[in-house]
Amino acid sequence: MNLSDFTHAVIRDWANERLDQVKPATALRDLSTLRAILNKAFREGLLAQVPPFPRMKKEPGRCRWLTLEEEHRLLLAAKPHLRALVAFALDTGGRRSELLKLDWRNVDLERGFVAFLKTKNGEDRSVRLTERAKQVLAGLDPQESGPVFTYRGQSIKCVKTTFDKARTRAKLEDFRFHDLRHTFASRLAQQGVPLYEIMHLTGHKSFQMVQRYAHLAPDFQERAIGALNAYGTVSAQSA
Repeated sequence: MNLSDFTHAVIRDWANERLDQVKPATALRDLSTLRAILNKAFREGLLAQVPPFPRMKKEPGRCRWLTLEEEHRLLLAAKPHLRALVAFALDTGGRRSELLKLDWRNVDLERGFVAFLKTKNGEDRSVRLTERAKQVLAGLDPQESGPVFTYRGQSIKCVKTTFDKARTRAKLEDFRFHDLRHTFASRLAQQGVPLYEIMHLTGHKSFQMVQRYAHLAPDFQERAIGALNAYGTVSAQSA
Protein backbone atom coordinates (compact mmCIF):
# COMPACT_ATOMS: atom_id res chain seq x y z
CA MET A 1 0.00 0.00 0.00
CA ASN A 2 1.03 3.59 -0.64
CA LEU A 3 1.10 5.90 2.36
CA SER A 4 -1.72 7.93 0.83
CA ASP A 5 -3.91 4.80 0.82
CA PHE A 6 -4.15 4.78 4.61
CA THR A 7 -7.48 6.30 5.63
CA HIS A 8 -9.53 6.09 8.80
CA ALA A 9 -11.80 3.48 7.18
CA VAL A 10 -8.86 1.32 6.05
CA ILE A 11 -7.25 1.41 9.50
CA ARG A 12 -10.59 0.74 11.22
CA ASP A 13 -11.32 -2.31 9.05
CA TRP A 14 -7.79 -3.64 9.60
CA ALA A 15 -8.14 -3.16 13.37
CA ASN A 16 -11.45 -5.06 13.37
CA GLU A 17 -9.83 -7.85 11.37
CA ARG A 18 -6.97 -8.06 13.88
CA LEU A 19 -9.47 -8.25 16.74
CA ASP A 20 -10.86 -11.42 15.16
CA GLN A 21 -7.36 -12.93 15.07
CA VAL A 22 -5.59 -11.83 18.24
CA LYS A 23 -6.26 -10.54 21.73
CA PRO A 24 -7.27 -6.86 22.13
CA ALA A 25 -3.94 -6.00 23.77
CA THR A 26 -2.05 -7.36 20.75
CA ALA A 27 -4.30 -5.50 18.32
CA LEU A 28 -3.73 -2.33 20.34
CA ARG A 29 0.05 -2.76 20.08
CA ASP A 30 -0.28 -3.30 16.33
CA LEU A 31 -2.23 -0.06 16.01
CA SER A 32 0.42 1.76 18.03
CA THR A 33 3.13 0.48 15.69
CA LEU A 34 1.22 1.61 12.61
CA ARG A 35 0.58 5.02 14.18
CA ALA A 36 4.31 5.42 14.90
CA ILE A 37 5.14 4.58 11.27
CA LEU A 38 2.63 7.07 9.88
CA ASN A 39 3.75 9.77 12.32
CA LYS A 40 7.35 9.28 11.19
CA ALA A 41 6.28 9.49 7.54
CA PHE A 42 4.42 12.73 8.31
CA ARG A 43 7.46 14.24 10.08
CA GLU A 44 9.66 13.42 7.10
CA GLY A 45 7.25 15.00 4.63
CA LEU A 46 6.16 11.72 3.05
CA LEU A 47 2.56 11.98 4.22
CA ALA A 48 0.28 15.02 4.05
CA GLN A 49 -1.53 14.14 7.28
CA VAL A 50 -1.99 11.24 9.65
CA PRO A 51 -5.55 9.91 9.45
CA PRO A 52 -7.53 9.61 12.70
CA PHE A 53 -7.20 6.22 14.34
CA PRO A 54 -10.13 4.18 15.70
CA ARG A 55 -10.52 4.12 19.45
CA MET A 56 -9.81 0.83 21.14
CA LYS A 57 -10.26 0.18 24.83
CA LYS A 58 -7.35 -1.39 26.64
CA GLU A 59 -8.18 -4.59 28.47
CA PRO A 60 -8.49 -4.18 32.24
CA GLY A 61 -5.51 -5.46 34.21
CA ARG A 62 -5.66 -9.15 35.00
CA CYS A 63 -5.85 -10.10 38.67
CA ARG A 64 -6.07 -13.90 38.91
CA TRP A 65 -4.42 -15.18 42.07
CA LEU A 66 -4.08 -18.49 43.89
CA THR A 67 -5.82 -19.44 47.08
CA LEU A 68 -3.73 -21.43 49.54
CA GLU A 69 -5.67 -24.56 48.62
CA GLU A 70 -5.00 -23.99 44.89
CA GLU A 71 -1.34 -23.36 45.63
CA HIS A 72 -1.13 -26.65 47.50
CA ARG A 73 -2.63 -28.51 44.54
CA LEU A 74 -0.28 -26.84 42.07
CA LEU A 75 2.84 -27.59 44.10
CA LEU A 76 1.81 -31.23 44.50
CA ALA A 77 1.19 -31.53 40.76
CA ALA A 78 4.49 -29.90 39.73
CA LYS A 79 7.71 -31.75 38.99
CA PRO A 80 10.49 -31.00 41.53
CA HIS A 81 12.35 -28.48 39.33
CA LEU A 82 9.10 -26.65 38.56
CA ARG A 83 7.93 -26.84 42.19
CA ALA A 84 10.99 -24.91 43.32
CA LEU A 85 10.47 -22.29 40.63
CA VAL A 86 6.77 -21.85 41.43
CA ALA A 87 7.34 -21.51 45.19
CA PHE A 88 10.11 -18.98 44.59
CA ALA A 89 7.93 -17.00 42.18
CA LEU A 90 5.10 -16.88 44.71
CA ASP A 91 7.40 -15.48 47.41
CA THR A 92 9.40 -12.99 45.33
CA GLY A 93 7.00 -11.76 42.65
CA GLY A 94 9.67 -12.27 40.01
CA ARG A 95 8.74 -12.26 36.35
CA ARG A 96 9.36 -15.53 34.53
CA SER A 97 12.23 -14.01 32.56
CA GLU A 98 13.80 -12.65 35.76
CA LEU A 99 13.61 -16.03 37.47
CA LEU A 100 15.04 -18.00 34.56
CA LYS A 101 17.92 -15.53 34.17
CA LEU A 102 18.71 -15.47 37.89
CA ASP A 103 22.37 -16.21 38.60
CA TRP A 104 23.87 -17.37 41.90
CA ARG A 105 26.10 -14.28 41.83
CA ASN A 106 22.96 -12.23 42.53
CA VAL A 107 21.81 -14.34 45.46
CA ASP A 108 22.81 -13.45 49.02
CA LEU A 109 21.51 -16.26 51.19
CA GLU A 110 23.37 -15.02 54.27
CA ARG A 111 21.68 -11.62 54.21
CA GLY A 112 18.48 -12.99 52.69
CA PHE A 113 18.31 -10.98 49.48
CA VAL A 114 18.09 -11.67 45.77
CA ALA A 115 18.73 -9.14 42.98
CA PHE A 116 16.93 -9.19 39.65
CA LEU A 117 19.11 -7.41 37.11
CA LYS A 118 18.16 -5.72 33.83
CA THR A 119 14.46 -6.19 34.47
CA LYS A 120 11.63 -5.37 32.09
CA ASN A 121 11.48 -1.73 33.21
CA GLY A 122 15.24 -1.35 32.74
CA GLU A 123 16.11 -1.15 36.44
CA ASP A 124 17.66 -3.60 38.90
CA ARG A 125 15.47 -4.72 41.78
CA SER A 126 16.36 -6.27 45.13
CA VAL A 127 13.86 -8.44 47.01
CA ARG A 128 14.16 -9.74 50.54
CA LEU A 129 13.70 -13.50 50.81
CA THR A 130 11.02 -15.26 52.82
CA GLU A 131 11.96 -18.30 54.87
CA ARG A 132 10.44 -20.57 52.23
CA ALA A 133 12.37 -18.81 49.46
CA LYS A 134 15.60 -19.34 51.42
CA GLN A 135 14.77 -23.03 51.81
CA VAL A 136 14.10 -23.32 48.09
CA LEU A 137 17.49 -21.83 47.25
CA ALA A 138 19.31 -23.86 49.88
CA GLY A 139 17.87 -27.01 48.34
CA LEU A 140 19.21 -26.14 44.88
CA ASP A 141 22.88 -26.68 45.73
CA PRO A 142 24.07 -23.03 45.81
CA GLN A 143 27.08 -22.18 43.65
CA GLU A 144 29.34 -19.17 43.33
CA SER A 145 27.94 -18.50 39.88
CA GLY A 146 25.72 -20.05 37.23
CA PRO A 147 21.95 -20.35 36.69
CA VAL A 148 19.90 -20.86 39.83
CA PHE A 149 17.05 -22.82 38.28
CA THR A 150 18.18 -25.83 36.28
CA TYR A 151 16.90 -29.14 34.96
CA ARG A 152 19.33 -32.04 34.57
CA GLY A 153 22.24 -29.68 34.99
CA GLN A 154 21.14 -27.22 32.33
CA SER A 155 19.52 -23.82 32.78
CA ILE A 156 15.77 -23.84 32.27
CA LYS A 157 14.85 -21.95 29.11
CA CYS A 158 11.08 -22.49 28.99
CA VAL A 159 8.46 -23.80 31.42
CA LYS A 160 5.30 -23.53 29.32
CA THR A 161 4.83 -27.26 28.65
CA THR A 162 5.68 -28.51 32.14
CA PHE A 163 3.66 -25.71 33.76
CA ASP A 164 0.61 -26.41 31.58
CA LYS A 165 0.77 -30.08 32.56
CA ALA A 166 1.01 -29.24 36.27
CA ARG A 167 -1.84 -26.75 36.00
CA THR A 168 -4.02 -29.36 34.28
CA ARG A 169 -3.21 -31.99 36.92
CA ALA A 170 -4.02 -29.46 39.64
CA LYS A 171 -7.33 -28.65 37.90
CA LEU A 172 -6.67 -24.93 37.86
CA GLU A 173 -8.79 -22.96 35.44
CA ASP A 174 -7.75 -19.71 33.76
CA PHE A 175 -4.33 -19.64 35.39
CA ARG A 176 -1.00 -18.69 33.80
CA PHE A 177 2.57 -18.61 35.09
CA HIS A 178 2.44 -14.81 35.23
CA ASP A 179 -0.46 -15.11 37.67
CA LEU A 180 2.04 -16.30 40.29
CA ARG A 181 3.28 -12.71 40.24
CA HIS A 182 -0.29 -11.47 40.68
CA THR A 183 -0.62 -13.84 43.63
CA PHE A 184 2.48 -12.34 45.25
CA ALA A 185 1.11 -8.80 44.92
CA SER A 186 -2.43 -9.78 45.91
CA ARG A 187 -1.28 -11.44 49.10
CA LEU A 188 0.73 -8.38 50.06
CA ALA A 189 -2.32 -6.18 49.52
CA GLN A 190 -4.51 -8.52 51.57
CA GLN A 191 -2.04 -8.24 54.44
CA GLY A 192 -2.23 -4.45 54.37
CA VAL A 193 1.08 -3.69 52.63
CA PRO A 194 0.76 -0.20 51.05
CA LEU A 195 0.43 -0.13 47.26
CA TYR A 196 3.52 2.08 47.02
CA GLU A 197 5.62 -0.65 48.61
CA ILE A 198 4.03 -3.31 46.40
CA MET A 199 4.93 -1.21 43.36
CA HIS A 200 8.60 -1.25 44.33
CA LEU A 201 8.64 -4.92 45.30
CA THR A 202 7.14 -5.94 41.95
CA GLY A 203 9.24 -3.48 39.98
CA HIS A 204 6.34 -1.64 38.37
CA LYS A 205 7.20 1.87 37.20
CA SER A 206 3.63 3.12 37.24
CA PHE A 207 1.42 3.32 40.32
CA GLN A 208 -1.49 2.65 37.98
CA MET A 209 -0.20 -0.88 37.41
CA VAL A 210 -0.75 -1.84 41.07
CA GLN A 211 -4.12 -0.12 41.41
CA ARG A 212 -5.78 -3.41 40.45
CA TYR A 213 -4.84 -4.75 43.91
CA ALA A 214 -6.36 -1.85 45.88
CA HIS A 215 -9.70 -3.57 46.42
CA LEU A 216 -7.96 -6.49 48.13
CA ALA A 217 -6.57 -4.36 50.96
CA PRO A 218 -8.28 -5.15 54.29
CA ASP A 219 -8.97 -1.46 54.93
CA PHE A 220 -10.36 -0.82 51.44
CA GLN A 221 -13.13 1.81 51.88
CA GLU A 222 -12.91 1.46 55.65
CA ARG A 223 -11.24 4.85 56.12
CA ALA A 224 -13.75 6.55 53.83
CA ILE A 225 -16.79 5.03 55.57
CA GLY A 226 -15.25 5.71 58.96
CA ALA A 227 -14.83 9.36 58.00
CA LEU A 228 -18.51 9.60 57.10
CA ASN A 229 -19.52 7.94 60.36
CA ALA A 230 -17.33 10.33 62.34
CA TYR A 231 -18.76 13.36 60.55
CA GLY A 232 -22.13 12.94 62.22
CA THR A 233 -25.49 12.76 60.46
CA VAL A 234 -29.18 13.23 61.20
CA SER A 235 -30.94 9.92 61.77
CA ALA A 236 -33.31 8.83 59.02
CA GLN A 237 -36.10 8.34 61.56
CA SER A 238 -35.96 11.88 62.88
CA ALA A 239 -35.49 13.58 59.52
